[in-house]
Amino acid sequence: MKNTCVLLFLILFPGMMKAQWNDSFGDGNFTSQPVWVGDSTDFKVNSSMQLQINASGEGVSHLSSECITNQEMEWSFWVKMSFSPSDNNYCKVYLISDQPNLESDVNGYYLKLGESGSGDAIELFRQSGSQSVSLCRGSVGLLASSFTIKIKVIHENNGKWSIFADPSGGEEYLPEASATDTSFINGNWFGLLCKYTSSNSTKFVFDDFYAGNILLDDVPPLLYEVTALSSNSLKLIFSEPISPVNMNELSMFNVDKGMGSPILAERDPYDHAQLFLAFSKAFKEDSVYVLSAKGITDLYGNYMEDTMLNFTWHVPHRFDLLINEIMADPDPPVGLPGYEYIELFNNSDFKIDLTGWSISIGNTVKELSTKTISPKGFILLCDDGASAELAPFAMVNGFTSFSLSNTGAEITLRSPYNATIHSVSYQDHWYKNDFKQQGGWSLEQIDPLNPCGADRNWMASTDDRGGTPGEINSVSRPNPDLQNPTVSAVGIMDSLNVSVRFSESMDSLVLSQTMNYSIDQGIGYPISAVAVSPEFKQVVLNLPEVISRGKIYTITFQGFFEDCSGNRMDTGLVTRFALPEKTSGNDLVINEILFNPAEGCSDFIEIFNRSQKVLDLSELTLGEYDTLSGISSGVSELQVESRLIFPGEYIVFTTDTSTLQRCHSSRNPAGLIQVESLPAMGNDEGAISLLRETGELIDWMCYSEEMHYPLLVDNEGVSLERIHPERPGSDSRNWHSAAESAGFATPALQNSQYGKLPEMKDVIVLEPNIFSPDNDGRDDNLIIAYSFESPGNNATVTIYDASGVLVRNLVINELCGSQGSWTWDGIDNRRQKAIIGRYIVHVEVFDMSGNLKKFNRTAVLAGYL
Repeated sequence: MKNTCVLLFLILFPGMMKAQWNDSFGDGNFTSQPVWVGDSTDFKVNSSMQLQINASGEGVSHLSSECITNQEMEWSFWVKMSFSPSDNNYCKVYLISDQPNLESDVNGYYLKLGESGSGDAIELFRQSGSQSVSLCRGSVGLLASSFTIKIKVIHENNGKWSIFADPSGGEEYLPEASATDTSFINGNWFGLLCKYTSSNSTKFVFDDFYAGNILLDDVPPLLYEVTALSSNSLKLIFSEPISPVNMNELSMFNVDKGMGSPILAERDPYDHAQLFLAFSKAFKEDSVYVLSAKGITDLYGNYMEDTMLNFTWHVPHRFDLLINEIMADPDPPVGLPGYEYIELFNNSDFKIDLTGWSISIGNTVKELSTKTISPKGFILLCDDGASAELAPFAMVNGFTSFSLSNTGAEITLRSPYNATIHSVSYQDHWYKNDFKQQGGWSLEQIDPLNPCGADRNWMASTDDRGGTPGEINSVSRPNPDLQNPTVSAVGIMDSLNVSVRFSESMDSLVLSQTMNYSIDQGIGYPISAVAVSPEFKQVVLNLPEVISRGKIYTITFQGFFEDCSGNRMDTGLVTRFALPEKTSGNDLVINEILFNPAEGCSDFIEIFNRSQKVLDLSELTLGEYDTLSGISSGVSELQVESRLIFPGEYIVFTTDTSTLQRCHSSRNPAGLIQVESLPAMGNDEGAISLLRETGELIDWMCYSEEMHYPLLVDNEGVSLERIHPERPGSDSRNWHSAAESAGFATPALQNSQYGKLPEMKDVIVLEPNIFSPDNDGRDDNLIIAYSFESPGNNATVTIYDASGVLVRNLVINELCGSQGSWTWDGIDNRRQKAIIGRYIVHVEVFDMSGNLKKFNRTAVLAGYL
């Protein structure tokens, strides 16, 4: 906007005086130089130095200013209406009026902006008293919704009216309409009349008014840019609208290397500064060509100098254009404007035209504008309302209703051919900084050469402003992917379709080759292999025949399976799949839990398949368990997609697998599954249930701090491990703190405190005979196993030292099954560690007939002296 406002009267020709009048409200008022009169209390000059209506309730308001007009005249102005116009919400801009009160019966001409329906257009009217007649209309629908526009009107000596407009609010005017009318020659007033409802009484904004001499253009156009849109078409961008090119003028353009002149030339219907050329021959990909242009004129007949520009036809490949920075939560702002944005980076050596490209954020798809990114250049994607403030940082592409989730979303960039170029599923834990995760800081990609690195290649910006829009990222450094991909899971979609998921994004062409998969049991190669976009971490195999329940099949991977960075999966890798069976009680057990993680770490719940069945995790849920009512609440779904768990396999559920790996590294990362939520687990005590999706209880356990090894200095970050899956999870004696030597947790691995039941050679058996309860994961517990001829026995187990002194009341009158076991962790009745030495395990058993049997066994509690 201009910052000056003047009123000039110029003597242009002898005997004739013309006025040149303008107002850009840079002085902060509309009461002087020039003076506006009318409903002045209904208007104000806002903080952006623009004239804005400021009324209350519904009504009609007008302002007018004295402006002498003549037969040759130009008017221009900027207007913003932040609503969809209608017959009750519109504006009239009076170019000529014979009196200042525009609400009276005046004689003159006005532009009407707004009407009922969706065909709103700029329309020129002649008003004679109370009657108005339409002279011409512009593009239908141009003003159908909220708009910001710059309009120019020219009146010539012969009475011709010409209307031009730039829908972007700039000065690249395109013709809208024209008419001839000579009813009124002169008028002394220019003005505005706004009709509005109460909801729009402050939503008309005006600026940059001009009325005066016709401003002639004597500046020749320039050819700024040439871009290959396809193998036989070019887009040319000029500095201003150019004259149409007809079939007889195609020789004005020529391309070297035998391409010659185009066979067709068309201006962009919405931007006449852009021209499209089509050729009969195809360009060679990545070959440099030279376009020559001569004889080009603008709309005013100014000739462009003969120009030669280079161009290259390049088909964008995967990762040529990257999602490079994400400002998902700009509040509170640190040093940048408080707006969300996505930064795209051209990682190639070629210009990339964005015509036809799209960006999807979750399920919302938005098409990019016709802009071109230079090699190693940037563009910011943001909301329309953020465009002006982000424009100083880089080229901007604004959208209506642009929004990013603070916690995470899948963002996918696609080319005009619907090819996935880059996809990022960001999450808030990628910040790796609890403070910056609260807002004001962007997520930045570390190494553009590792575009599939996910959380390993993203972190919070380290720039003092909170981000680096339009610049090399502050965290930029080499961060190569040196890890080979693996198969992370297999799922069954139905008896003919198997899904295979990988640990990383893979080469989609390799995934789609059926000969790369060999399946045993006589199946052979799949009929088809469909790589699942946008991340290409999954392939769906359609089998030639149905698979049978009860059989376990293997897939052998052949060929070179590569991730985004070219790392290859182990040749000849084999994985299993089968039709899953129904899960029933105790097929799966809760095997390990971490309910009080260390700061910055994650809870987890581990399950173990103790059955001989192949089961499917997609039918399972976890919940909080009420031990009194037997009812589960706060149920969390675990796995939406099919995911098999085989006999003897461990699976861990957590809300953040990368954090879990950082805090408690697992040698079985394929056994870690990230879920949106887990049941609430208090740091002191609670109860967890494992259920089928139908609500059928499979297993449950209670936990408390008291179940931890009492000699631990701190329980934080220490998991509870189930000692044996055959013993009840509800038995607190069947749980023990994970060993320090195992890092205090063993996610997706056999528990460090796993106690194998001894071979029963007697009614009561102890193992090991020498145990050392020091939480090192080796012989930490004494297992007291029993085997009775029949169930229904009640047992009491008491521990004495070698002198016969009572040490621990381990079991008191407990109902037993035919077989089972108890565990002593070396802790006495005072919750202190018993001293080194020999101990007597005294077992008393009452059978259903009232017979009493007594057993004494000995074991040695060992330790370091």
